[in-house]
Amino acid sequence: MNDEISKLKKETKVDEKNLNELEKIIKDMGLNEESLIVSLVYIAIRSGQKTIDEISTLYPENVINTVKILMKLDKINYSQQATEAENIRKMFFAITKDIRTIMLKIAFVVTELRYIDDLKENDRIELANSIFALFAPLSARLGLSAFKTELENGAFKILDPKKYDEIQTEVDLRFHKRQPIVERLKILVNNCMQDLDIKGRVYGRKKHIYSIYKKLSDHSLDNIYDLIAVRAIVKTVSECYALLGRLHSVVEPMQDRFKDYIAIPKPNGYQSLHTTVIFEGFPVEIQIRTEEMHKYAEYGVAAHWLYKEKKNKQDSLDIRLAWLRQMMENENVSIDELAKSLSQDIYNNEIFVQTPKGKVIYLPSGSTPIDFAYAIHSEVGNKCIGAKINGKMSTVTSILNNGDVVEIITNPNSKGPSRDWLKICKTSEARSKINSFFKKNMKEDTIKLGKSLLENAIKDKGYVVNKLLTKPYLDEILDYYNMSEIDELYTNIGTNAISAKYIANKLVSSYQKQIKQEENINTQATKINLSTPTDKQIQLKGLNNILIKFAGCCKPMYGDDIVGFVSTGRGVIIHRSICPNLSYFDSNRIIDASWKPLEEKTKSSKKSKNIKKTAK
Repeated sequence: MNDEISKLKKETKVDEKNLNELEKIIKDMGLNEESLIVSLVYIAIRSGQKTIDEISTLYPENVINTVKILMKLDKINYSQQATEAENIRKMFFAITKDIRTIMLKIAFVVTELRYIDDLKENDRIELANSIFALFAPLSARLGLSAFKTELENGAFKILDPKKYDEIQTEVDLRFHKRQPIVERLKILVNNCMQDLDIKGRVYGRKKHIYSIYKKLSDHSLDNIYDLIAVRAIVKTVSECYALLGRLHSVVEPMQDRFKDYIAIPKPNGYQSLHTTVIFEGFPVEIQIRTEEMHKYAEYGVAAHWLYKEKKNKQDSLDIRLAWLRQMMENENVSIDELAKSLSQDIYNNEIFVQTPKGKVIYLPSGSTPIDFAYAIHSEVGNKCIGAKINGKMSTVTSILNNGDVVEIITNPNSKGPSRDWLKICKTSEARSKINSFFKKNMKEDTIKLGKSLLENAIKDKGYVVNKLLTKPYLDEILDYYNMSEIDELYTNIGTNAISAKYIANKLVSSYQKQIKQEENINTQATKINLSTPTDKQIQLKGLNNILIKFAGCCKPMYGDDIVGFVSTGRGVIIHRSICPNLSYFDSNRIIDASWKPLEEKTKSSKKSKNIKKTAK
């Protein structure tokens, strides 16, 4: 393989220093010699020295495929508007399906940046814009912190050299003033490590220019506490926390300036302890991490698969690369076998397709033009009658693949989507919009269907429909779903948004509850053995000489706890206090009511008889 690399280097008409720089970057990323061969072949084709047909028989299939992917990535328009930047990044991942290929592309960009003077002014600006739009965020996502920092600083210097120089001058000045303090803090950290018998290393670092620039909108330079930091690299996680505790016992930590990225890593897998302390009157950040964490912080994914020490917790990349880590831990797997198995689609549950104008749409794997159409707009989906996939006519049920260019065919006279689409589409957005169509445009039919489904569900349970579809029971259902009218309930049943069987069960439950209450009332009335109560037995708080009636729904009997409801034009209606219908009444119109003692009833009767005798 070394002979092949030497041969390719001689044949490749590229400045030797550029090639050497590229090779160094590839090694820093932890990539193997095969990746260097891919890079050299790609350079030869891009510079016109060779064609893809010429090399197709000279190199292994995996080398040729990687070269083709790199060539395909060259065709992506990285300078599109900022709103498309995230979608372009995701499409970039989906096209490559190989983390090494992404890293190789970043390696080429870093090399170009290091020899930026070789480029024309327009090419420099284009490179800087592509770095901010894609390659710096990609480096961050992969955890390639060392290259992310270099890319951001280099691009910032190209686009705003004056501001870059201003910040660098100020940072250098502050670093120079605080250098003695930093050195004394490093000695203190080392002493703490020795006290704990911890082996490791300590060094100081300056925050990079572009990162400072982003913070200047919210803070002055003097209030950026991590402008200068001391970093301690130890062996184990327990040593990280032990050193942190020791440092906090000898120097004053600043409140709200501690971050535990070991327990809760950043989304890209970064882990470290960050604390800001007051040392000799100045705030200085101290970072504590293990050697593995440091390698991952600098070289991200490369460190992830090249560093063999097991971690205490899994992050998202651990899960996606679990099969790869198992191979690494298998002593019988050779380096060549490992290299051939590095391909991994990190967006394996998504596909990325484009409109004819280049807008990127990402959808779940297995999506169809139906999902694509509704992702664009509701009306596009409702009027969709077909699709062109990569220029060829296709059905709306065709499965889409990564990189497809999709054009939706619409007809303004279309009656709308089919109900079968609900079974075909993959996205909740499409299903929601299809259901909305039926709710809005086929409301009457849907209401009839929903009512029919509910009535059939009630009959299937052996109940009379009219007994259950009464206002009190239906009002309970509407209140439960926060609906304002019965048609809304029928519509939801008709579109399968709510199960008819479930609603029937709730109605039956309410009906049975009411029957039980009536049985209890009758039983209680029998026990009391009283005749039908009269208005003369009722006392109303604060009211006299008013018409009183007894509610037929709960049939209050003497001795029950009761309340009165002030109706409109019907006087006061007496209900049992546990009557379920009270929940539907205006609480402001419910008044206290009670029964007069039986003795009063007896006295009243005797008095009445005496009056009658006198009248006679």
